[in-house]
Amino acid sequence: MAGMAQQQIALESAGPAGFRSTRDRAALVRWVVAFGRFMKGKPLGAAGVMLILLMLLTAVAAPLLQRYDKDTVFQTANPAYDPAVAAKALEDPLVRLQYPPEVYTKGGIIGPQDPSMSHWFGTDKAGRDLYARIVWGARTSVVVGVGAAVIAVAAGLILGLISAYFGGLVDLFIQRGTDAMLAFPALILLLLFVQVVPNPTVWTITVALGIVGIAQTVRIVRSAVLTAREEQYVVAAQVIGASDRRIMFRHILPNIVAPTIVIFTISIGAYILAESTLAFIGLGDPVAPSWGKELNEGRQLLSAKPFLSIFPGLAIMFTVLGYNLAGDALRDVLDPRLRRGR
Repeated sequence: MAGMAQQQIALESAGPAGFRSTRDRAALVRWVVAFGRFMKGKPLGAAGVMLILLMLLTAVAAPLLQRYDKDTVFQTANPAYDPAVAAKALEDPLVRLQYPPEVYTKGGIIGPQDPSMSHWFGTDKAGRDLYARIVWGARTSVVVGVGAAVIAVAAGLILGLISAYFGGLVDLFIQRGTDAMLAFPALILLLLFVQVVPNPTVWTITVALGIVGIAQTVRIVRSAVLTAREEQYVVAAQVIGASDRRIMFRHILPNIVAPTIVIFTISIGAYILAESTLAFIGLGDPVAPSWGKELNEGRQLLSAKPFLSIFPGLAIMFTVLGYNLAGDALRDVLDPRLRRGR
């Protein structure tokens, strides 16, 4: 009898753990099935997800994917060098006046090289491997895009939630501040923030982009909260005496996750494009590799060396396209009104 009792106790103690394990496996299966349905039902969204994963993998594995160091300068042989003229130039200074320096100078030339097996994307104006610069530029884009999106969505979510739930003077104060930020063009406001810092870095640019994007997030979140505040479950929570904090974070916030995810996904692409714009006009981080900076350098040699602009331009285009496609697909999946329409 004692042995049977011990076995019964062991089974009871193991039961909940086994149940939780089974439940976790079932939840994982549901997530995998849902992701498979998403990939099958939204082929454009699936393509966007693939582009995002490719960029994230490139950013994380940049030290492994680069073939050369991003700052290594490569020189090409000087085709105009003439040893006979160089020998005469050493003896007769007048010879140096008759020929250009590259004729009697043996040193290599630092400049853009065409794509080859040694340099898949060629080299930039400074003689650095363009493939390595683009790979490391993906890391800069991920840090700026994701960081700015986290700042904008987190701050905008809290401000929009408080503004819509409490209303009155709180809503008036927050919305007038939002109107003041939206009154300025986003690029002008961003340039103002960047110019305040004497030496902009990736982190200061990330913070500036996040601050600029707060106003739009506040408006979208406020609209969603105004709708959710009138639902029956919120009214029921108020009737039973639930605190404002509990209602906001336990009842309203989980029901506005869908638009928040869509905002977060799409805004990452917008912030990556904004960072490339700043780097293109010379206001980005002067040290960190950036697609916009490489695009600007290639613009000056567009007719002679078009690959200098083509490769960074394609990187920007496919990255922003991936986030936009994924965001649109998530909006279609998560928005219940669109589901009812279908």
